[in-house]
Amino acid sequence: MKVLLYGECEALGSGAWCYAEALLQLGHEVATFSPENHLQSYNTTRILRLFRRTIHRVLRVHRLRHVQALIDMAREQRPEVVIILKGLYLDFRDIRKLKTTGAWVVNINHDDFFSHNRNNWSWLQRSAIPEYDYIFTTREANVQEIYRLNPHVEFFPFAYCPRIHRPVALTKSEESQWASDVLFAGTWEKYRYRQLEELVQRVPARYSIWGSQWEKVSRGSPLQPFLRKRPIVMAEMAKAIGAAKISLAFLRKENRDDYTQRTFEIPACGGVLLAERTARHLDFYQEGIEAEFFDANSNDDLVSKVLFLLKNDGHREKLREAGRASLLGQQHTYEDRVARLIEVYSLRGRVHR
Repeated sequence: MKVLLYGECEALGSGAWCYAEALLQLGHEVATFSPENHLQSYNTTRILRLFRRTIHRVLRVHRLRHVQALIDMAREQRPEVVIILKGLYLDFRDIRKLKTTGAWVVNINHDDFFSHNRNNWSWLQRSAIPEYDYIFTTREANVQEIYRLNPHVEFFPFAYCPRIHRPVALTKSEESQWASDVLFAGTWEKYRYRQLEELVQRVPARYSIWGSQWEKVSRGSPLQPFLRKRPIVMAEMAKAIGAAKISLAFLRKENRDDYTQRTFEIPACGGVLLAERTARHLDFYQEGIEAEFFDANSNDDLVSKVLFLLKNDGHREKLREAGRASLLGQQHTYEDRVARLIEVYSLRGRVHR
């Protein structure tokens, strides 16, 4: 089957890259289109970068050029399925035009369509919701919200990629490079910053904090010695998680998260998952047997769990083994997700065509 995938497929380890890999592994023909196509100047030109950051859109002339290139590719490639990941720059008219090529056009959104974080949605994206042939949302909270606009919607959980997220054996030199007591890999958020600051002050340990935007941390913060100030992906992520005694998984409150990509990636890499306690997390893993959880509203609970895990090597290593075994017994790979998408296409899309 021919698929046109709109997303950041050139970003190694990104969700888009993983979807492309999964499609290829399952034998499909994949063409990709970047959300930055014809919009690269918004990364390189200061005034345009500021415009997009503050206005949350791009200039109309640039957007239309971007959209026309996508439609031209669809007309040339004639894919059976077009997958739009997020689709911030595409409005209802653009989706209609894509559908005139004969493709089944679907949206997979790794963010909340109705997030309180203004960077995670656009009015263009929302206007297009009714036009998609199907919408796969990673937030169950979105299902009923979207259903009122488009009844062709379902919950589509995050996933992990076994090619990336797997235990990796380390050399002696790599052990010293990657080993830590407490690891957090993720973007700066104010509440994460505050919780980590208190944790570092109350629990002396070797911390590693990886991700974007951590330059926002003040110079006098106790986190400074532990900031790596860059994201980690691919094998580096697997090494860091596997070499850490504990891997933290914070949720994004503005996105109404009750689980995260790390929910699957940490156990997949052979890590010890310590995450915020939610009903969904408790559905995925048995607390105290396959993972540990803490009350998101209690720094004391987080501190207590970290201290407990650091002091109990045997329990911690049982969690590491049982968590990965539990995950492997579930269906949370990108190939599982793509297989479900193709199943829906077989039931609905071919009739549409």
